[in-house]
Amino acid sequence: MPKISAPTVAEHRAAQRTALLLATRELLEAEGVAAATPAAVTRRAGLSRSSFYEYFASRDDLLVAVALQVFDEWNAEIEDALDAAEPGMGRLRAYVVTALAMTADGHHRIATVLREADLSPTSRDDMMAVHDRLTSPLVGVLDELGVADPRMVGAFVQGALASAMQLVSHGVPVQSTAAGLIAVLEHGIVRGA
Repeated sequence: MPKISAPTVAEHRAAQRTALLLATRELLEAEGVAAATPAAVTRRAGLSRSSFYEYFASRDDLLVAVALQVFDEWNAEIEDALDAAEPGMGRLRAYVVTALAMTADGHHRIATVLREADLSPTSRDDMMAVHDRLTSPLVGVLDELGVADPRMVGAFVQGALASAMQLVSHGVPVQSTAAGLIAVLEHGIVRGA
């Protein structure tokens, strides 16, 4: 029986899986999606190549697991910001500012890299389902604001937020980008029309 490096087999397996996920994230950030092969991931994690398949059936499964981990971290940070904000527009502002600040800090980089992955249709669907969970806090805020169709409006806001994230990724300051997007969300594009 192979040696375990933790007090229990379950803890050992959790540590091994975590090492594979961390190695994958490091490869994605440093070298892009093409570099995240089972051989490269296990080498970076210090594990045997065969151990990869004890935790993930395929590379696609690994990339979906990384996406789930990244999006869960993203959601937790967003939820913390929303919990600290005043209800209503305060929460919408907090959502925008936090998302843009995390983009500036590089939190969105892995999601951008993962978009380039050539995944099977099933894995792509899994990835989209994980991504859709990101809109849940926004839909909740819009519902709280009394928006008639929070899911549809949430999709519009996400589109505008994606454009704002792109600006921040290209060096536009978070505060001015957030202020511009918040002004559009609060007042619309054309006043008095």
